[in-house]
Amino acid sequence: MVSDPVRYYDDFLADRDWLAEGLSWAVVQPASAEATIDGVIKRLRARRVEPGDNNPGELADLAQIGPNVVVFQDDGCALSRPEVLRWLSDGMRVHTVDWTINGNGGVTYAVYGKVLAWMDMNDPDRGHGDDPSVFADDLEDVRAAQGTEYVTPAVMAFVERRTGVRLPAEWMSDEGADPEAGPWVTVRLGSFPSDPRPPSNFGHYEPDLDARLRAASEPVRRAALALALRAVTKRFRFSDDDLVRRAVEAVERGLTLDEDARSRIVYLKAHGADVRACSSAVHALYAAIGNGVAAVDAMGAARHAVVDEWPALRRDLYRLVRETG
Repeated sequence: MVSDPVRYYDDFLADRDWLAEGLSWAVVQPASAEATIDGVIKRLRARRVEPGDNNPGELADLAQIGPNVVVFQDDGCALSRPEVLRWLSDGMRVHTVDWTINGNGGVTYAVYGKVLAWMDMNDPDRGHGDDPSVFADDLEDVRAAQGTEYVTPAVMAFVERRTGVRLPAEWMSDEGADPEAGPWVTVRLGSFPSDPRPPSNFGHYEPDLDARLRAASEPVRRAALALALRAVTKRFRFSDDDLVRRAVEAVERGLTLDEDARSRIVYLKAHGADVRACSSAVHALYAAIGNGVAAVDAMGAARHAVVDEWPALRRDLYRLVRETG
């Protein structure tokens, strides 16, 4: 059963199919400070766009809805950057939802300069932040939409549920935010230096283990990757067992697979869990046969593939890196 808010955003997106290529929407709400358009412009280091302004940079549209400010981008992702949210959420509560043309995206919540939660829109159990549990009581629509065509309208409805703010369809034209229909102010966003960040997603979840593995000797990394791959191959069945065996042996012995074998790994099929876990299992195999420290990226895929086995595998990996210095 699709809820009314999800149905609303499903119709909203159906009438604007170009938004499937990318969208970023933020709701800025007062906490210890007032939320105003001028204040948000200052926090975003932005400036109002004048007629004929062709300077480079990301554009965004802002509007006041009661005590709240909404920020909309139909092409861009600046609103979900942690370094932007740190400034935007000073004295504020900020929810953002965004996605890209490849179907990836999520919801972020920041308050008082801290990103409390980020949630993968395709998997509400996959997230990070200082307190991801803040989303726990509002996930009914998002969970119901998993694996369906309602994923994107469900995460927009999720933001509305948590903020009480609806993105008005009547303020939008077929080409974007319509200044003739709504109180939109168009700005060009300023630049924010990127925060230091790990080289892969694995470092977000396991920063210490990621750093230790990247700093370890090549034999230690190889042994760690072999541990991870053995866990993956025990958990899943694959469409080409011989190719999988060759890949694991190559990692264990520090060998390089030929290009034909490497390309065929991409097309392997894994069986034994949900679609995303199977995809992660294949990605773990492919990444592990990469060169040098880049192969550590396989750990992130393995972590998503063997969720139940990960705590035990993590202990084994730590034991390995500690015993070898």
